[in-house]
Amino acid sequence: MKINNEIIKLVSQYVEKSLAEKLPQGYRFHNFDHAVNIVNGINEIAEAMHITDHERHILLTAGWFHDIGYIWQIDNHETTGSAVARNFLIEKGVDEEDIAQVQACIIATKYPPNPTNVLEQIICDADLLHLGQKDFFAQTALLREEWSLTRQQNYSDEEWHALNLDFLENHHFHTKYCRKNYDDRKAKNIKEVSKLEKKERKKNESDHHDEHEHSEKNDRPNEKMKLQRGVETFFKTASNNHMRLSSMADSKAHILLSINSIIISIVISLLTKRLEQSPYLIIPTAMLLCVSLTTVIFAVLTTKPKLSKGKFTREQVGNREANLMFFGNFHGMDLKTYHWGVRELMNDPDYLYSSMTRDIYFLGKVLAVKYRYLNIGYKVFMFGLVASVIAFGISFSYAQHFHHV
Repeated sequence: MKINNEIIKLVSQYVEKSLAEKLPQGYRFHNFDHAVNIVNGINEIAEAMHITDHERHILLTAGWFHDIGYIWQIDNHETTGSAVARNFLIEKGVDEEDIAQVQACIIATKYPPNPTNVLEQIICDADLLHLGQKDFFAQTALLREEWSLTRQQNYSDEEWHALNLDFLENHHFHTKYCRKNYDDRKAKNIKEVSKLEKKERKKNESDHHDEHEHSEKNDRPNEKMKLQRGVETFFKTASNNHMRLSSMADSKAHILLSINSIIISIVISLLTKRLEQSPYLIIPTAMLLCVSLTTVIFAVLTTKPKLSKGKFTREQVGNREANLMFFGNFHGMDLKTYHWGVRELMNDPDYLYSSMTRDIYFLGKVLAVKYRYLNIGYKVFMFGLVASVIAFGISFSYAQHFHHV
């Protein structure tokens, strides 16, 4: 089957759901909004270049999938996204020729892009179309924030402008349409970035001169700022890792719930009708039901929410005992009291870092419980399923033996 509008609709729904549920926090640029921008860019360029509807379908599919690999990794995410696209399209019965073209288009977006045909040129240009648009600075601001959150790469204003200037000057659009319609705007962006870079360089040279005159006085604050950035990076990374692991545990528990719910439904609807005629199936059927039911219980325990009373007292805040970063500790409070508590937290760095440490610690305690239940559930399912299949085999063997006797 060739890729059609129905396949593209299913692809867009799958990508939107996957990015919403699985994309780690911090991806301010490479998210579903970016995928929508790429698809819009592909439609614009494809319309101008008069390619066939089928070719456009291939491009749109690749556009939706091209950054989905960020869910699992940053480096070589194109390869991962290509594999995800392939598995999805095979499941939908798409022809191998179409799948290969989609994968090639995704791989072509890897930087530096090196497209080998018109389709690859179109998706490469759509991927970087913001370089020649008015919202270039808004988009790069999102990318700068994303790199800070996901890669711990923090740039000064001068470094960031220099990096963007180098990228813009070394980039070129591949399609004639983009060169005609976006090169002028890109040139203006280059000029503006160049001005900003020079301005920051002069400012930093002036600041450096002042720092040289007062080096002994300024050394200690700089060291303190570096230490503070390191501490903030630690808390940010630890919190993101905990949330990502919690999301993974919930996803795995959902898989167990889905599979065992299907097994229980099949057993109840099909096998139980045969138990009167085939009593030798009673024991293995009961075993399979017990295994599935036990697995479901542990999967539910994994995802079961726990909510505290949601209140704190002024005395707890005064003694630095209330953790105002966890909603379970304040959801029952009025806004005025909570606002007062947060002001107290902001005015006391030790209390702030203590609250962040406590929050990460208890997130880890919750994760430990989640993964303990999840581990038990998977073991019960794995060994119980094997035992149930063996029991069914033995029951059938005995039944055939007594039938012949």
